[in-house]
Amino acid sequence: MMDDERYQYKPLPTATSIRVLKLEGVHRGTFCVSLECIDLADDPDFCALSYTWGNPHANGVDFTEYFNSVSREYSSDFKAKILCHGKHISIQTNLVDFFQELQSSLEHQGKPFKIPHGHEFRIWIDAVCINQDDLQERAFQVKMMGDVYRKAAHTIIWLGRGDQYTKDAVKTISKVAACPRSIFAQSSITPFRQQDNSVYEAINVPYISWSDWCSLAAFFKRQWFSRLWIVQEVILSRELSLLCGDHHISWDELVAAARTIEARCDVLGFSPSTLFIQAHEIAVALEHNTIQLARWREFYYGTSASKPHANIDFESLIYDTWIFSATDPRDKVYGMFGLMKTNLKSKMTVDYTTPVEVVYALTTKHMIDHSSSLQILTCVQDSSIRKIRPSPSWTPDFSLPYFNMMCSNGFFSVAGPNQTKAQLLSSSSWDRLRLRGYLFDTIVETGDDRTDHVNSSVLLDPSWFELCMLLSQPYQHTGESRTEVLWRTLCANQTSGSAVPAPEDFGTLFKELLSAMIMVRAEVESEGYAEAAGSDIGPPADCCTGFLDALNRARDKWAFAELDTLSREEIMQHLCKRPRFLSSGRHGWLIYTLTKLHILALTEDKPNTPSWEELEQFYHNPTYIMRRKKEKEIILVRQKDERFSASFQKRYGKRKLFFTEKGYLGLGPASCKVGDVIAILPGAEGPFVLRHGHPECDDDDENKGKGNETEQVMSLVGQAYVHGIMNGEAVEEDGFELQDIELA
Repeated sequence: MMDDERYQYKPLPTATSIRVLKLEGVHRGTFCVSLECIDLADDPDFCALSYTWGNPHANGVDFTEYFNSVSREYSSDFKAKILCHGKHISIQTNLVDFFQELQSSLEHQGKPFKIPHGHEFRIWIDAVCINQDDLQERAFQVKMMGDVYRKAAHTIIWLGRGDQYTKDAVKTISKVAACPRSIFAQSSITPFRQQDNSVYEAINVPYISWSDWCSLAAFFKRQWFSRLWIVQEVILSRELSLLCGDHHISWDELVAAARTIEARCDVLGFSPSTLFIQAHEIAVALEHNTIQLARWREFYYGTSASKPHANIDFESLIYDTWIFSATDPRDKVYGMFGLMKTNLKSKMTVDYTTPVEVVYALTTKHMIDHSSSLQILTCVQDSSIRKIRPSPSWTPDFSLPYFNMMCSNGFFSVAGPNQTKAQLLSSSSWDRLRLRGYLFDTIVETGDDRTDHVNSSVLLDPSWFELCMLLSQPYQHTGESRTEVLWRTLCANQTSGSAVPAPEDFGTLFKELLSAMIMVRAEVESEGYAEAAGSDIGPPADCCTGFLDALNRARDKWAFAELDTLSREEIMQHLCKRPRFLSSGRHGWLIYTLTKLHILALTEDKPNTPSWEELEQFYHNPTYIMRRKKEKEIILVRQKDERFSASFQKRYGKRKLFFTEKGYLGLGPASCKVGDVIAILPGAEGPFVLRHGHPECDDDDENKGKGNETEQVMSLVGQAYVHGIMNGEAVEEDGFELQDIELA
């Protein structure tokens, strides 16, 4: 054997040809394979493999240590050789692991899968069956991948070799799947939480321990479940089976378990599995991807259409698969090619030489043209986290498994019921988007950017109360109290499931959450005081040793300044106007936050923020503890009723509050700043934050010298929620007039 020579691929003979692999055996510890060309037009008999190239194991929270410990052997630099017709092909470790299981099955004709008697087992595996060094072949085969999985008799999903969690995870899947969904949904079980056995005995379900739930979380956190290419692989395949090491899992059983968990979470009003999501990741339930794949698969093979894929909408696919990841960022678009309608395929090309930013911009334009909607613009992420640069400001970064729409479920209509279609203007440049819109208001104050903090959604932001104090009392645009406007804005006036408006009792839950946040703030400050006390400089003058110390000092300062002699009207006149009260950097300390809360309590009859007395009562008798220490580990503890906090965390990520020239409170991108414009664009449910000038220019050079031209060059900062204009109220104001806008 000439195993020192690299295998040379021969060109595929026809436009519908693919290569399939046959495992021939093992020679001196090296797997030997052969490749055969077959034509899909002949309806050949073969299987297909769905897997991930790199490290297949769970990552995040409790699983990172093991993931990192095996990462080197799965890296692209750590490859093994197989022999193909006597010459070598380099493959990565996860594929070697699969060959080991495949060889075992071929030898024993049993589990994990059985090969029909009298048939040679031929399988299509992209890493080997496509010449990865030939970009032209690779692009052409990508176009065919939909047909490959559609024609394959069976698709094997390889999740990777087993680990310490696999056995218990498989058992847990069976336990949950066997329970009637309606019974599980109405039980007292909280998935992915430690509970007493009696909770399970009540509905006759075998006990699922905390360790079992952790194992199931590790299973769902395996990398295959987040891989973009699996979408079309799962949707198009005729039959599916899952392998994790030597464990076989039925696809239908896995889906049943995931849906049963989802049904229970719908009743609970939150997704407990997000406990296993890292702080920098989007908080999507672990079972979500499996359920979404099952829904699309059932829709595709439904009986409502004469052709299974006739009604699959490309834009919907993009949204529903956004959280999936791909190694090549272009594949976030190209990976959907096998599911596209024929007429769309003719308009889009697969070309790996096209720059990523061009692929994304053209895809965005197509989606807007096709739908006459600007919904895709609501997916534009904050500039601080975008990876694809340079890129037009109006183009989402599809490579990020993160987008956070606030206004996209049909509940809002900021431009009014008669302005539901985007008003696009022609543009000759791929990086410009021309449309008509209304520049409604200007940001004059912003809250603090908390996105650098790991747990920004549970850390108190004192600027909330500063901005709240600037509002009219009551809020002139809706007649609500300022503190009600505050909590409604922080959750975009929606439930976690996007129902509008948010229920009144969210105000009580918000007050409870703030009370817990204050205690966290006090704990953080006391830790800082202790550390600074041992230094040469010592702690800052406004730093406190704990909550009671801060409260007592706030009371002393209030009395010393004789603020206790002011009437409600005098407090509003002197302390609740611009420039912001207590807004400098040093005033983020707890005593000043308590002072702001006291002002709100004195100027509202029934505020949704806690008073000093309520905070003191909470301190002595907390309804829940947000964090506690276990040696050096910090554990976050959730509220019993998480409805508000779930909605708040869903909307607040990578965003901050702002106050406008016309007196509105809004929630916008973390990078928005004073001087940015609130724009109302027909075809969008909510408003956008725009900035004058090109995104790469800070001095508005592109707009200089335009004279009386009506069109303005602007950059898109991101989507916003502005309380009081979300249902077309701004359109009714005098002077509403659309103008031409060019987004760069």
